[in-house]
Amino acid sequence: MDLLKTPSIPSLLDSDIESVGSFRYDDFEELDEVEYALPVSEAPTLEEVLTSDLDEHIELEVAEEVVEKDTAEPTCSSLQVELLHAVSQQVLQAEERSSAGSATALSVGINGRLTVGTAHGHLLSFHDQTLRWVCNGHGECGAVTCLAYNKDSTRLLVGYGRGDVYQYESIRGAVLRKITLGGDTWGTLRVTWAGTAGLALDTGGSVWLIRFIRPLGVRTVKISCLFSGARGEVIAMSARCPKFLALVTLTRLIVVAGGQAAGLRLGGHPDTMPVIEWYDPNSRLLVCARGHALQWLNVTYINNKLGVKPLKRIDLQSVPLWLGWLGGSITIFDTDENLRILNDDVSKPLDLSSIEPVYASAFFKGYWTDGRVSQAMCKAGETALAGICISEGTLSILGRKGITRISLRDTLTRARAFISSGQYYQALKLLSSSQGPKAKELASEFVVTLSDRPHILSNKNVAVQIVKVCLKLGLTDELWNCLWEKSSREKAFVEALGDAAVRGDMSENPPTPDFTQALIEALADFEPELVERVVASLPLTAIDPHRASLFTRERKLWRGVGAIAAAIDGCSGAMRELVQYVDLECAVRTGGECSCAGGALVLAAADALAARSPAARPLPPHAKPSARHDALHSLLHDEEGRPCPLRVMVTHETSAAVRLLEQCTRDPPFAGPLGKQNRLRVARALLSYTDGIQEADRRLEILEFITTQLGNGSLPLDQELIQKVQDVVETTPGERSDRAWLAVLLRIRMQRDQLLPLYRDHISTPRVLWRVDALLDNHDLALKEFFEIDNPSEQDINELFEFLHSNRGLDFGANSELHEYLPALINLRPEATASLLNDEQALDTLPATLQRLKAEPALEFGKCLLNKSRLRGDAATIYLQSLCELRPAEVKSFLVDHPGIVRPEDALTIVKKSGPKNAEPICLEATGDHMGALEASLRLIKAAPENSQGTLASEASELCARVAPTVPRSVAAEMWTRLLRSIEAIPPQMLFEAIAYLPLEELLLKTCNSAQVQRVLADGASGEAMWRCAKRIAGRETHEALRRALFVARRGIAVRGRCVRCGTALDLRVGVRTAHCARAYHADCEAYPFCECGTRLPTEVIHLPPLHPHRISVSQDFNLLVVAPPRPDLEGIV
Repeated sequence: MDLLKTPSIPSLLDSDIESVGSFRYDDFEELDEVEYALPVSEAPTLEEVLTSDLDEHIELEVAEEVVEKDTAEPTCSSLQVELLHAVSQQVLQAEERSSAGSATALSVGINGRLTVGTAHGHLLSFHDQTLRWVCNGHGECGAVTCLAYNKDSTRLLVGYGRGDVYQYESIRGAVLRKITLGGDTWGTLRVTWAGTAGLALDTGGSVWLIRFIRPLGVRTVKISCLFSGARGEVIAMSARCPKFLALVTLTRLIVVAGGQAAGLRLGGHPDTMPVIEWYDPNSRLLVCARGHALQWLNVTYINNKLGVKPLKRIDLQSVPLWLGWLGGSITIFDTDENLRILNDDVSKPLDLSSIEPVYASAFFKGYWTDGRVSQAMCKAGETALAGICISEGTLSILGRKGITRISLRDTLTRARAFISSGQYYQALKLLSSSQGPKAKELASEFVVTLSDRPHILSNKNVAVQIVKVCLKLGLTDELWNCLWEKSSREKAFVEALGDAAVRGDMSENPPTPDFTQALIEALADFEPELVERVVASLPLTAIDPHRASLFTRERKLWRGVGAIAAAIDGCSGAMRELVQYVDLECAVRTGGECSCAGGALVLAAADALAARSPAARPLPPHAKPSARHDALHSLLHDEEGRPCPLRVMVTHETSAAVRLLEQCTRDPPFAGPLGKQNRLRVARALLSYTDGIQEADRRLEILEFITTQLGNGSLPLDQELIQKVQDVVETTPGERSDRAWLAVLLRIRMQRDQLLPLYRDHISTPRVLWRVDALLDNHDLALKEFFEIDNPSEQDINELFEFLHSNRGLDFGANSELHEYLPALINLRPEATASLLNDEQALDTLPATLQRLKAEPALEFGKCLLNKSRLRGDAATIYLQSLCELRPAEVKSFLVDHPGIVRPEDALTIVKKSGPKNAEPICLEATGDHMGALEASLRLIKAAPENSQGTLASEASELCARVAPTVPRSVAAEMWTRLLRSIEAIPPQMLFEAIAYLPLEELLLKTCNSAQVQRVLADGASGEAMWRCAKRIAGRETHEALRRALFVARRGIAVRGRCVRCGTALDLRVGVRTAHCARAYHADCEAYPFCECGTRLPTEVIHLPPLHPHRISVSQDFNLLVVAPPRPDLEGIV
């Protein structure tokens, strides 16, 4: 079309809209640029754009003054940016010449329809970038704030700043309806279509539903409010279809469907605005983004119940202002004015800041409605785009410099750009996702380019992609004749070909045998393990078996040898072929690496028994039974003087053969109707091979495998098999063989209990005999035979004590036959032995048993008894003696923590003979020699270093304070006098203890000078020590008075109440220790040897029955019940 035939904007404004269709373009003269002083533009003219080829796109380098790029450098982005020059120039002309105002809104329909709204209320409608009609008759309604085409682009909804909404016929621009939502109070922000109905969002945050009706041929509308802004302003909306509408406020997402609503609270910073969009019209997936978080939501509507459930969440790199779907991918326009596509193909965003996108901030802030707008809408308007929409897979954005159209670039075009820029991996990745003759042609050219530069294929990623492209597009000749000939020495390329063969990519177009042989030889140098898998994956027609077999045997690639044999004669043939290349004296028997075909033979047997091909691919279901049957037959069958494969595997590496059989026992041919018979055949064969094996470990591996199968019931109790197992056990002594035989006996006992005694003497080793006798309840013989075992293992000891714990009724008393084994048990595990004994047995047998033990075991056993509260009497004495010999530092703490456990006289004798001196005062005090205890303490003080004399002095003072109330006053005074004259310093509180027995004047004369006493008294008066001492003295005196009063009154001992140690009720725990003076203690509380009145505490423990509260039953003879009201105490508490 000629540019000069296009009607100008002034002519359209002056003409009748209805006559646009019959307009004669010949009546207009050519415009003169000089006359109208139009600036000279280097951009292509509208005529050039309209007359250009449709396949050619003019690439726009937006903002060339800001973004400077080399024009020779090709672009590799998936997005193609195009400026609509014709439309943009006419919009700018309308603003400059016709006072239409700047562009404020944009909507794009199908078939090239596009409409632009301006700030002065004008509408400019284009079709294929040609101006078709203009409307400027509603300037009083304010600026055009929003536009929306319907589905077929025949109707256009237009929203204005003062709240009016107009419906236009989009072809000729005729006004069909005028809609007033809420008067001129609120302006219109958004309009959209929901099927044949319209939706509008006003500046008050309310959403309106507009139904277009035509009763009696008169066009009219029905308006209803779907959501009131009084409940929270809606800032964005999106309609999937007429039944589903999504609304979003600052704090909540709301979905409306079928007269119901479901909501979801939105997180994120309040300064960021949420955006929403449906996945597509036929899906119930909704995408919502706010801040740096984007999540998918599933909208369900089942049985008239609406629900919204989050499905997935991802983190974004930037904050989105708008989101939509372009080419099936989420497209985001962020706060930095960058366009991002969320897929793996695009890593860098497209900067669109140079087009200066138009924002609708003025409409949200109430410019046309005298400022009537909330703070939430003001905040939303800061980031509200004025014109951005997607139509027919193209994104259009309204900017200050014109309208920009963005679409996805053609894949082949991008691939060429990648190739030109040297980004070969990205180019191949695009080609691998393309099809068609053009893609094949481009790939063929690229292969030729790469063949001239073989070093490029050293990159593993490039090599993998080029092989994938060639195989997908059918470039087999180029792959082998071109690339392989020039790049066969590149390791990455060779490995990529091998991997492709293993994946099965070459099954449809396999290489020739010559190329396969060359590939095998190259893989043997770079990756030998791939040879076997490549040979097994390629069809037999692509292999020269003779040449491949010779090469693999020469290079000792035994898995490749097996694969070639399997390709010809199946996996059974592979086993027979590999048997002759197994070295029975291989280094693997001594712990080295296998250099023969033994390892390949095991793998071939595993594939054969599992009915797999050598490449680990399963056979068809109908072929599996016969393949497994042939594999088992070949595994056990000798032919042509050669041993069977199983014998060779067992002789070569027994452990590998046994592991193979263990893994195969759960599947056919060892499972199913003939499974037990096949397992029995293999077991008999394995036992027959043990005669030729001299190493005990290898014989034991076979033995343990068979006995495990017998124990779990996988093998039947065949007498011949059991006899053969017994023969192997007899010729292979050791713990492992004994346990193998025990597994057989346990299976016999489980199935045929009466046969167990018959097998008792078949293996006469102590380990077997004691377990058998234990099973037969011969306890005396069992223990006797256990201690005949040389060096019992931890497992033996565990089994012994499990047996003893399960038979807690065994008598270890002095008159029992088991008494002689008690020292041996203690030597094995002292703590476990202590838990076996009860109190009666401990009193009878422990002293004699401890005397028979060495010092260290006796000490350990005694400690275990002490922890279990079973150490007493002579056993405690022996323990104290061992403690003095081995651990003298623990003697004092033992005597203090466990008073009365050893007789005081015996403890004193032992301590004087071999114990530490610091324990002697405790023993003397316990025997009643208080003065001797004090003298011993004073001797310790004199012999101790200065840093420990203070502690010893405190202990001596506590001794005097503890003994003084229990002895005559004269003895107590003598003790305090002796103590005060022997030490240089005394704790102040102890001096107050002494005052109770020595008058102050006598204390001053007998102990020290008055200045020293005065200083001590001053120190005591300055702190709390004096008051604590006074409290202790008063309590002791009161306690003694109570004891005497109870004795005189002949009253019984009251043990109800609270423990004087911990303060809790006595009946909360079992066991109470009572004193003579109405005091009681819990048995497990901290024990003291003496009461505060000086009397030794008894050791008896009594158990208190639970105290039942006395309940008063109220007589029910009369209906009237008199109840006293609650009486508050002085503090008002009821």
